[in-house]
Amino acid sequence: MTQRHDKALEVVRDEPAREPRPDLPPPSPGDDEISLGEYLDVILDGRRLVAGVLALVLAAGAAHAFLAPPVYRSDALVQVETTKAGKGLLGDLSAMFGEGSPAETEVEILRSRALVGEVVNRLRLDVVATPRRFPLVGGAVARLHGEDGVAGPLLGLRSFGWGGERISVGDLVTPRRLLGEPLRLVAGEGPRFALLGPDGEKLLDGEVGKRAAGGGVELFVSELVARPGLAFHLELLDRDETVSELQEDLRVSEKGKKTGVLVVALEDRDPARVAGILDALTTTYVRRNVERRSAEAEKTLEFLDTQLPALKAKLYAAELELESYRSRKGQVDVSLETQAAVARVVEIEKAASAAKVEYAALRHRFTDDHPALAALRSRMQRLEGEGEALEVRLKRLPEAELESARRLRDVKVANELYIALLNKAQELKVMKEGTIGNVRVLDAAVVPTKPVAPRKAAVLALSLLLGLAAGVAAAFGRRALSQGVEDPDAIERTTGIGVHAAIPFSGVEETAARRSRREPGARTVLAQTAPRDIAVESLRSLRTSLQFELHEARNRVVAVTGPAPGVGKSFVVANLAHLLGESGKRVLAIDADLRRGRLHESFGASREGGLSELLAGEQPLADVLRDTGSPGVKFISTGRLPPNPAEMLGSERFAKVLADLAARHDVVLVDTPPVLAVTDAALVARLAGVTLLVARSGKHPLREIAAALRGLARNGARVHGIVMNGVRLERGFGRRNAYHYQYRYE
Repeated sequence: MTQRHDKALEVVRDEPAREPRPDLPPPSPGDDEISLGEYLDVILDGRRLVAGVLALVLAAGAAHAFLAPPVYRSDALVQVETTKAGKGLLGDLSAMFGEGSPAETEVEILRSRALVGEVVNRLRLDVVATPRRFPLVGGAVARLHGEDGVAGPLLGLRSFGWGGERISVGDLVTPRRLLGEPLRLVAGEGPRFALLGPDGEKLLDGEVGKRAAGGGVELFVSELVARPGLAFHLELLDRDETVSELQEDLRVSEKGKKTGVLVVALEDRDPARVAGILDALTTTYVRRNVERRSAEAEKTLEFLDTQLPALKAKLYAAELELESYRSRKGQVDVSLETQAAVARVVEIEKAASAAKVEYAALRHRFTDDHPALAALRSRMQRLEGEGEALEVRLKRLPEAELESARRLRDVKVANELYIALLNKAQELKVMKEGTIGNVRVLDAAVVPTKPVAPRKAAVLALSLLLGLAAGVAAAFGRRALSQGVEDPDAIERTTGIGVHAAIPFSGVEETAARRSRREPGARTVLAQTAPRDIAVESLRSLRTSLQFELHEARNRVVAVTGPAPGVGKSFVVANLAHLLGESGKRVLAIDADLRRGRLHESFGASREGGLSELLAGEQPLADVLRDTGSPGVKFISTGRLPPNPAEMLGSERFAKVLADLAARHDVVLVDTPPVLAVTDAALVARLAGVTLLVARSGKHPLREIAAALRGLARNGARVHGIVMNGVRLERGFGRRNAYHYQYRYE
């Protein structure tokens, strides 16, 4: 319908469809393709769901960002000095202890159970003592307490801590049965406190600064700052589990490649505690490194102390032998060649002796298959071979010169070895007393002032992204789970029945319906209260289509039904009745939903005195006919809801009453129950000249509409047209919105 100077409010198909229409074009391949516009339509249709999910995720993210306890991070720098072995007798001192450990080895030492376990024992990290906080928000409230002293109780909750409480437990010993069990320490007056067991039984009474015992528990509290009545959670953890957890939390890595600088980092909720743990760990590590090197020096020194007396005795004997030989034979001149040979023999003997001493020292630390020992054995064999060759040369000398050279050689060799070992022994004593290690702390751990987690800005940004993603996913998920049809063409292609009208969703009608529930008796006929609403224009199109259907119908009775409840049948009947009355028709609206009919609410009337009383013969027709306030329109309510509605609607009495009413009016609109719920609709529809099926847009799958049509057909009723109600007309991007065109008057 179009007029000059205005634009039609909606394009609808008014022609009735009796059979599947061959003139409808088959869907093209492109019709099944999903466009970007349809994706945007899904998001726009589900914008409330998206907004709700986004708000929920943002609220959860904000709660985590502001309520989660902060995590602090501290680190320390440790330098590992790598030393190389030098040359000389026994090599450099560091050669006695091997080369400095590579960084990977030091990392494992820092994370070792022995080292971490010593820190746990030293700081008593297996003892956990924390104030009792109110669930969820207690920790956040306590962190906001920036004043000195203990915060007062909020809302009279004296057993919870609200900020400023402190406790320091020096020692805690419990029986095995209480290991890992939560204990409760309740602060008393002054320095007094009481310790309660897991079941609330009192274990002991104690005083701060004094060791207390009772119930098999020994406890020493060095500090307690709290209000009387405040409770602390106290727990003794398994030491091995505590060590394992600290090992997992500890982060040790080399700063750069082959720098020898290790970064030791740890995160914890207590800034002072995390710095204390790192300081204890690094100092213990340095001390153990020094102790290890001092122990190695002492062990090597003990070995040298056993060799020095023997070398001294050997030197003394060689000197006596040389002096005795000279006194018997006199001074013997030795040639330069012989002196050179003797000097070389001395060097070989010295090197061989040093190799033997080093070999003996290394055997205390390595097995015989170690590469260092194998290299020393090869060196000793080579020196032995060279010495034997020189001995052969010396044997060719004259006897007097040979004897003098041999004795001179023995004295020089013994003297060189003795002096060398004596010097090394003195150096080892200096090293042992100096306790110098090959590791040192470059930067000690500091107490952090700013937490590293949670990062509020990052958490909120991530929550925003996750909320949007989850909201969009929920919208698409709802769309995928909801098989409700929105395309009129899809209904027509599937059922072969024409869609007479597509009634847009009306916000005015929704507001009026809510008002009628709050204010019983208010009229909610949209065509009467808002005649220019776009939904009313669509109902006018339906009125035109219905008038064409009535020209060929056997009577003037129009049955209005739907597949399921909540589709808006009563809304269509009430407004269609008003529009037909405006056109000069005598109209009667009957609420035949004798189970839960609510047509009377649209006209602001009561339920009592209606169709059930008329069929039961309790009231005459004149008493049940009521005015609606619309010209030419009357209606009959359901009356008292009977126990047998199907029997009443299927009776001969109802058929006669309906025929009599049709003879007195131009149009009789009958509001019936849903088809798929009960059989009442089919009983009424077979008596009607025209049957309309109201479906709510997006609510029903095609199979549900088809099932409703089959249910009516099995009972001899034929549907003449389908009305789509509640169609959303918001401007969209998909194809389904192309069925509606909004026009404005110029």
